[in-house]
Amino acid sequence: MLITLVSLLLLFPLSHFFSPLAATMVIPLTAFIAAYVLHDRFWWKWMHLCFLPLLIVCSQFDIQSYWYLLALLLCWFIFGRVMISRVPLYLSNRAALQQLQGIVPEQANFLDIGAGTGTVLHYLAQHRADLNLSGVEYAKGPWLLGKIRLPAKVAWLNVDYKNVDLGAFECVYAFLSSAAMPDLWQQAVQQMRPGTLFISNTFVVPEIPADQVIDLNDWKDGKLFLWRM
Repeated sequence: MLITLVSLLLLFPLSHFFSPLAATMVIPLTAFIAAYVLHDRFWWKWMHLCFLPLLIVCSQFDIQSYWYLLALLLCWFIFGRVMISRVPLYLSNRAALQQLQGIVPEQANFLDIGAGTGTVLHYLAQHRADLNLSGVEYAKGPWLLGKIRLPAKVAWLNVDYKNVDLGAFECVYAFLSSAAMPDLWQQAVQQMRPGTLFISNTFVVPEIPADQVIDLNDWKDGKLFLWRM
């Protein structure tokens, strides 16, 4: 957000004292470099590189204002309060699903935090009939899709995971973001019982080494991080 704000503030002086073309070339490249230095995920660089040119291109069309409102509402429907939570919609891939099938303890109460469209729960319901499955998803769109696709035996909650007692589960799985991990870890430490299992897809807990790391060997160099509470 800071990079985007600075880019927009630089747009006027650069375009006024030099040229609009120079501004649209210099600012995205500067934002790209800043994102490369400040961010740890590759997609941020390309988002900052493309944001301003796309903004200028869209401004050339006679697009009615209500379309932008509809786009905003659609983003809220799909991604929820991502600007506050800083947790976008991530979907677990098949490599993660296959690993989870083998590592979740037998007959465990399993919770998927930020469960998206219920991909993990749908897979485990098919391959691990011994598990008691629950999922939490705050965004309305993914939750509704999960409500349609998941079997009735899965507890499917449209609430903030912070309001869920993690102490009721032997295994908790999360695929959120680096911004959410410190608070989620504190909640897990306070609520989860000794001997239970906490699993994070891709995102680590700062300064807390995982007890086990499973490489998913996928295109994004994904990993499962496991902590025994």
